[in-house]
Amino acid sequence: MSGPAAVMSVILLEAAVGGSIVLWASGVWGAVRRGFFVLTGVTVALCAAGAWLIVRGEAATSPQGARAALGPQVLAGLCAIWVLLLLARQTRVAHVAGLAACVAGVVALPLFAALRGRAELVGVAELALGSLFLGSTLYGLLLGHWYLVERRLDPRHMIRGAWWYIAGVAGAAGAAALSALNPAPSTAGTAFSPLLAVPGFTVLLAGGLVTICALIAGFVWKLAREGGRSIQAATGYFYLAVIMAFSAELSTKYRFF
Repeated sequence: MSGPAAVMSVILLEAAVGGSIVLWASGVWGAVRRGFFVLTGVTVALCAAGAWLIVRGEAATSPQGARAALGPQVLAGLCAIWVLLLLARQTRVAHVAGLAACVAGVVALPLFAALRGRAELVGVAELALGSLFLGSTLYGLLLGHWYLVERRLDPRHMIRGAWWYIAGVAGAAGAAALSALNPAPSTAGTAFSPLLAVPGFTVLLAGGLVTICALIAGFVWKLAREGGRSIQAATGYFYLAVIMAFSAELSTKYRFF
């Protein structure tokens, strides 16, 4: 795989894997209404389905592609199952399906890393760090909006979400550093932008965007601790965080394949 479509498949997979894992590991199960898990489940299912649709063309040309396509396909299916079970008020079974989706997401990462055919362990690390980054960002944005639905929701959940985002930013810095070890991209991308011909440009761009995300993380943490209407302000920062996070990961994963 190569090109913009390949990079986008990685970004969508990371959002799906990270979003599902952060959701079920954040401690909000039983503390928020099931609608929040339905909302997040639909979001990550669409991301996983998008990754599968992009990579399924590769599945027809190689065994590695077939295995890689299976990961997001199973993940999307399990996310859809947990959503349907929650709508049917089968909460216990939905919990099991959600945890199974997390396992499927973890398994999908090495399958995707195998597609590039080199330094697969480093590739898994890059994908795992990116998943933490995008997953924590997506979770923070959705949780912040959910406070408009449950106005009496304990602010400690948003504080915990801020810590997840801080961990994600740290992971993004590691992913950007690891991307510098990858071979320089071909000159084919210069047709899209002449800046891509500058040595190390994507790594420098990723580093700058991650730095902005680190500044945002500080504001989110401070506002979340204040509670009340400050949580809405923290949610506003997450809008900017989503833009910066996805841009940073696009720059980082430009050298992935």
